[in-house]
Amino acid sequence: MTIRLSGKDRRVLIESVSRDLESIDDALRRHDQAGLLECIHSLKGALFIVGEHSAANDCGIAEQSVQALGLDKCGHDIEYLKASLHQLLERYAKND
Repeated sequence: MTIRLSGKDRRVLIESVSRDLESIDDALRRHDQAGLLECIHSLKGALFIVGEHSAANDCGIAEQSVQALGLDKCGHDIEYLKASLHQLLERYAKND
């Protein structure tokens, strides 16, 4: 169940998720597996707190994929996570 957020909290969530997407891309460019995992794990927790369980679960899948397969073989799950986060951003932007 998604928690009903105020306009200000929605904007904070949009900004935070947008920064996290940039951090994910940056970690991938730098081939920084630890940084990527830290970002995804933190994002997962924040999404669970606001009730965005589907996106949080996508974070968990990507996190497990990176841990099990490494950066070179987890591309599909990372791209799926990024698409999920972009959809979340679009949904929140429409309601802002």
